[in-house]
Amino acid sequence: METTMRKILILTAALTLILSIAAARADDTMVDNPAYQSWVKYKPGTLVKYSIESNSMGNVSTIVMMEVLKDVTPDNATVDLSMTMVVSGNKMDLPPTKREIPAKIKKADPAATQTADVPKIETARENIEAAGKTYSCTRTTTSSDASGLITESVVWTCDDVPGTMVKSDAKSTGPNLSISSKSILIDFQPQ
Repeated sequence: METTMRKILILTAALTLILSIAAARADDTMVDNPAYQSWVKYKPGTLVKYSIESNSMGNVSTIVMMEVLKDVTPDNATVDLSMTMVVSGNKMDLPPTKREIPAKIKKADPAATQTADVPKIETARENIEAAGKTYSCTRTTTSSDASGLITESVVWTCDDVPGTMVKSDAKSTGPNLSISSKSILIDFQPQ
């Protein structure tokens, strides 16, 4: 009897271990990374540059952000990011940074990303003029109200641009808070 119980306990423990490993693997399902996919179709030297203007409580700053593709491998894309910022008339060149964009990312769990206050999202197609060209974009408008913080954003994306963003406008307001930013693609040099 004791031997039978011991076998049942061992089998139960083994089955529990196998199921937990299978569940862990299911949670670690890897999928193609859209950010990687947007860069991989270009050669090193490809450049995108954005002009960004932000206003935080009346303090205006402008940023010119440039991303340059340095390398693409089957595992990742390497992009150098540099920024020049002007705040209160003072120009600052921020140190360049390297960004590794993995080819694969973990599959998102739709149940885990839902919150009580789900933002309202609308999409449409719209042509946008940027960097001397017309881009056929997907316009995504998002609005939310989280405890009195009202946020509205519009992002125009196009698969023909590395990183996909062509233009964005965002604004957040709330008690004693007002922040806005606008960005637009000002240069795109595919290689």
